[in-house]
Amino acid sequence: MRRRAVQLGSVLVAVAALAVVLYNATLVDRRPPAAVAIALSAAAGGDAHVGQTLTAIDIEFSEPVRTPTVEQRFRIDPYVAGTFSWDGATMIYTPSQKLPGDTLFTVSVASGFEDLAGNSSSTGLDPWQFRTVGPPVVASTLPADGARNVATAAPLRLTFDRLMDTASVESAVAFAPDVAFHANWSGQTVTLTPDDPLAFGTDYTLTVGTGARDTGGTHIGAAVVVHFGTVAAGLGVSSTVPAPNVSGVSVRTPIAVTFDGPVDPASINGALHVTPAVGGDLRVIAPADDHPIPAASASASPSTTPAPTGRVLLLTPGGSLAAHTTYTVVLDAVVRGTGPGAGVAAGRTWTFTTGGPSQSAQNQIAFLSNRGGVRNVWLMNPDGSNQRQITTELVPVSAYDVSATGDRLVYAAGGQVKLMSIDGGDVRVMTQAGRLEYSPTFGVEARVVYVARRASDGTDAGWWELPLEAGAAERQLLPDGAPPAGSVAATAEVASKPGGDEPRTRRAAVSDDRRRLLVVGVDRRPVLVDLASTGAQPAQPVALEAADAPPVWDRSADAFLLVASPAGGGGPSVWRVAPNGSTSRVTAGDDSAAAAADGGIAAIRGAAAGAGHVAYTPSRGAAPHDLTTATDLVDRRPSFSPDGAPILFLRVQAKDPSVSAGIWVVDPDGRELRQLSTDGADPRWLP
Repeated sequence: MRRRAVQLGSVLVAVAALAVVLYNATLVDRRPPAAVAIALSAAAGGDAHVGQTLTAIDIEFSEPVRTPTVEQRFRIDPYVAGTFSWDGATMIYTPSQKLPGDTLFTVSVASGFEDLAGNSSSTGLDPWQFRTVGPPVVASTLPADGARNVATAAPLRLTFDRLMDTASVESAVAFAPDVAFHANWSGQTVTLTPDDPLAFGTDYTLTVGTGARDTGGTHIGAAVVVHFGTVAAGLGVSSTVPAPNVSGVSVRTPIAVTFDGPVDPASINGALHVTPAVGGDLRVIAPADDHPIPAASASASPSTTPAPTGRVLLLTPGGSLAAHTTYTVVLDAVVRGTGPGAGVAAGRTWTFTTGGPSQSAQNQIAFLSNRGGVRNVWLMNPDGSNQRQITTELVPVSAYDVSATGDRLVYAAGGQVKLMSIDGGDVRVMTQAGRLEYSPTFGVEARVVYVARRASDGTDAGWWELPLEAGAAERQLLPDGAPPAGSVAATAEVASKPGGDEPRTRRAAVSDDRRRLLVVGVDRRPVLVDLASTGAQPAQPVALEAADAPPVWDRSADAFLLVASPAGGGGPSVWRVAPNGSTSRVTAGDDSAAAAADGGIAAIRGAAAGAGHVAYTPSRGAAPHDLTTATDLVDRRPSFSPDGAPILFLRVQAKDPSVSAGIWVVDPDGRELRQLSTDGADPRWLP
């Protein structure tokens, strides 16, 4: 029995020992840790062993480790002080200062570091090397050094071997002869686009000085010098649509190149290439023109009338472009002028980026801008974001209006008034052949449009009401007072004088009850029209004159609001014109004014003295107070937001009033003055 008991006990001990062995083998971690990967947080040029001078070193381990055991064994040679941080099983070593350039570093971790279970590594991280970048260099230039026959309007590109501090590069760039330019960056490449075409047949030197530095603060080692020569004079490009580097372009835009001379249509095949690919109709057209045609020329027989000269190469896409997409347009050097010995236009490449179509303009800000190459209507959000093109004319839009529902737009361009939906579709030409029409204004509920009309020979045909309902008859409201023809010549984004040198802007306003229309004629005198009359429209003169800015309807007073001078003399002020024609002075102002629903008035004061600031009058009889005070900027065209809080207005440069300084807003208490856009004209905050 005793022997059996001893044998049984031995078996039990063996089983227990085996169980301990199996437990240790299956549940206790005895695997040592290992370093499995090392990388630079800021590798350069796609090479894992080349680092920026501002870089961290990341070492990944096979499992979480006891961090002090690793940090004690970490080495970097040459030594640089730094700090350790951990992200799970990854150690991050961040040098305390920028690493020296063009230096070889060796990183290692000695064996003996431990995991959380206490297992010690038998091997460390083998020495791993990387080299920091040296001074930044220009990897390539376009044109290349020594290039000849460079297009006078070709973009100039510099590509660096790394990301650069953009401001330092732009400051270090110089041209000889001097060239004014603007810079656009795409990663490591900067495109220098001359503000004006380069001179034909001229040798240029482009220099990038040693002040240029990368994002880590390292300056280039030596100045970069590029010599190139431009093409000899030939057919030149005057402008493109869309303009280079513009964003927010309408998806319905045409693509056009205007040359400085007539084009041989036989030379245009394959002249334009667009990427992504855009199919459509490519042809040569004559520039649009709304100058008066003398009666003798208009009645001449076709055989004696000279054919128009085609200077515009026009690509009309077969469908809408893709939204929010950058397109590259290449003009090959194949387009030839007409006549013996005519030269070929130099090639050029430019890009533009589309925006997205708009379904409604409610609570949007509309404005005119020529940023796309031609003055067109644009929209933006109340905070200035999402700026996108609405109209796509090849001649300047001279005036526009948006329906109260925000879904339709009426505008004038090249002597034609057109109606369109706010998404850019359903464009309808309202102007009939043989007529020139300007200054369109929607009637209440957008059932009619009021326009100024001239005959094709320039004869003043007055003001008309055009119904939008099919089959309804138009009617004449005034026998004269239309602005002059020739709007295609007014290419500036902003008129140099408020209203005075751009008479084709909006010049009418209608009362909410649709019974009265106030028109400022070309003689700058306001006239009331009785829209309820079914017979000949009586013109009721108003005892005011010298009005330049358009009138507006003031709902708080059931009257029109207008900046004008009293008949018989005196300086301009803000006036209310009642539907019966009586007038009353409201407050000071000498440029333009707007009314809020609560009776507050925003007006421009000081324009007569060459200044011009937004002033706010909270109620009739109250004293106005200036909201803006800048001496280098002149304010124009205020309007209220739908809730009557921010006041929207245009600013121009005091030294050159024809140059826009952007669209701004300010609260009636003078606070929250902020800029919404860097360009633009005739802004309006839509309900």
